[in-house]
Amino acid sequence: MSNTNNVRLGVCKVLFGGVDLGYTQGGVDVEVKTETHQVLVDQYGKSVINEIILGRTVSVKVPLAETTLDNLVRIMPGAVIDENGAVKASGTITWTTVATVGDTISVNGKTYTAVATGPLAANQFLIGASVTAQAANFVAQFNIDEDPLVGMVTGTSALGVATIVADSYDTAYFSSNTITLAKTGTGTVTLSGATLTGGVLGTKIKVTVPTAVGTSLLAIAQLLTLHPQANADTNRSEDFNIPYAATAGGLKFAYQLEKERIYDVTFTGYPDPVYGNLFLIGDASAI
Repeated sequence: MSNTNNVRLGVCKVLFGGVDLGYTQGGVDVEVKTETHQVLVDQYGKSVINEIILGRTVSVKVPLAETTLDNLVRIMPGAVIDENGAVKASGTITWTTVATVGDTISVNGKTYTAVATGPLAANQFLIGASVTAQAANFVAQFNIDEDPLVGMVTGTSALGVATIVADSYDTAYFSSNTITLAKTGTGTVTLSGATLTGGVLGTKIKVTVPTAVGTSLLAIAQLLTLHPQANADTNRSEDFNIPYAATAGGLKFAYQLEKERIYDVTFTGYPDPVYGNLFLIGDASAI
């Protein structure tokens, strides 16, 4: 039955690798294209007797309004940020088997508990079907529900490892080696240490961008999530997810009076190398 509540409006948050890329200007555009081959035979003239899908593509155009150096590094493959030897404090959480119900991970005293099924409550993360999914599930929930750690740390994941990194070169938090990591439970998980480590203060900052010739975008692809602003952070029922998304790093912006500098970034989705999935709509943690 038709329902006017199903008509949706509004902007979205953009998360890449679990990191919120911040404000946008002008709207986020999603485009899905499907290429087909129309089958013809002489006996039916120009009447199409069948149509075969040859491939499908997905891309997302994001006009980023927060033109920070951290964002520039995230969207420019191969880019490196330097601040006179400054290093962000970081730590890792590595699963060699998936979590079990009730296992916990704590970051700076905030505890996240593993559960078998959703919907997720605050401070919960979903047990994964593999260690790669396990790390991704934890990071997805950690980045959405990181209060009171907002502005301090951000998580990323790859191949069963969740990496927690201090957020910004613009605050003292990036050099803090006192942010704690802890765990409980029977799932096989290893912490890099009791605290983040490696943080070093610096005085100046720059981003160096190489040609990056030969870089495989699939190899550096990460989860791209568009989360409707109107939905609560824990409500992922309308999320648009591209599990393997990357951007080649093109930029075009102007230095003009009364015009904001915007990074127009286009993300391309690639099929999951194992399952072939291109994109997901809804809660990506659903089994």
